[in-house]
Amino acid sequence: MSKYYQYRVSVLFFICLTSLISFFSVSALFYNSKTDSIIDSLINNLTQGLSPCSAFASDRTITNKLGMTFVYVPAGKFIMGSPDNEMGRDWNEKLHSVTISQGFYIQETEVTQGQWKKLVGFNPSSFPDCGENCPVDTISWDQCIEFIRVLNEWENTTKYRLPTEAEWEYACRAGSTTAFANGQITQELCTPLDPLLDKITWYCGNSGYKNPPDVLRPHPVKTKIPNAWGIYDMHGNVQEWCMDSCGWKSGWFGRTGAVTSTYKDNIVDPISKEGDRRILRGGGWHQSARYCRSANRSYYKPMAKRNSLGFRIVREQ
Repeated sequence: MSKYYQYRVSVLFFICLTSLISFFSVSALFYNSKTDSIIDSLINNLTQGLSPCSAFASDRTITNKLGMTFVYVPAGKFIMGSPDNEMGRDWNEKLHSVTISQGFYIQETEVTQGQWKKLVGFNPSSFPDCGENCPVDTISWDQCIEFIRVLNEWENTTKYRLPTEAEWEYACRAGSTTAFANGQITQELCTPLDPLLDKITWYCGNSGYKNPPDVLRPHPVKTKIPNAWGIYDMHGNVQEWCMDSCGWKSGWFGRTGAVTSTYKDNIVDPISKEGDRRILRGGGWHQSARYCRSANRSYYKPMAKRNSLGFRIVREQ
């Protein structure tokens, strides 16, 4: 190999080496700059009282073809039921620990009249003049199941269903341990007004158009503040069907109320499949504050229709 050729090879090698060093130096500066920017953003969020995930809060919600928005509820463990000293407590609300092993998405509002009509083609509500943003009512459990079947078919999926009773209370509480997601109950009846319940939902104390309330009725969704997980109206507006079956009469002294075998400690993903009734959760626009508590349990036959009965949907991951 000639000296001239060796010289040319050496020069080319030096040029290539210099280029590579420059490239990685610039790249390093770029990625360091990006990393610093991300770290600065996280620090700013933390100093403003936000968690690092707050910047990505949109990842917690999804919206389907029908315009339903769903909020992500993470897996976790909570205490279901109510303590003995809770105002308005009923006999069938035994405190027990429950594990929800899988995260899920729950509709941020009750199914609305507009959503129902868009999918099914008619409006069964007893309050059609309330508008498309009002919760659909006068819906039986059987009709809920049929609506969900059609929705799954329309979107070519099997992910939609009713929430279990445990999932419903877990989502309603949103990490709270009090009677309402935003604090303790202070009034059992319609009047005087319970100030905390008034902030988060519609019930007999505030759902009328006069003072004291008169002409009680449901109201448009998302007109009260949500709970800590961004879910609206779980304490009132319309009562909500759940997946669970139940009995309705206790063997102890013949007391009536929702009866299941799932209220026991350290239970994982409970769902009751025994009984000819179906569980209802959440208070209604016509009910007093005691029936709007997180732990309150109700029931109806699956074919029952009332102008206070509605539902919301879960979407599995």
